[in-house]
Amino acid sequence: MTGDRLREELDAATRELKAHMASWEYAYAHAGGRNSGAEHPKHAATRQRTEELVTRVRHLKARLAEHEV
Repeated sequence: MTGDRLREELDAATRELKAHMASWEYAYAHAGGRNSGAEHPKHAATRQRTEELVTRVRHLKARLAEHEV
């Protein structure tokens, strides 16, 4: 995979992560405080999606850094 293609994928993944983190679902799933409802089971999928997106962005950054060496 070329550096340009990696940069494109990283840009797309970063945009997707930012949009996800700007969503109400994210806000509710990551709310803090005692009895805030953040631990409600319906938020598990949102937290899982957050982890997947963060991992994807980190992975692409690492691949791009390796490619640019």
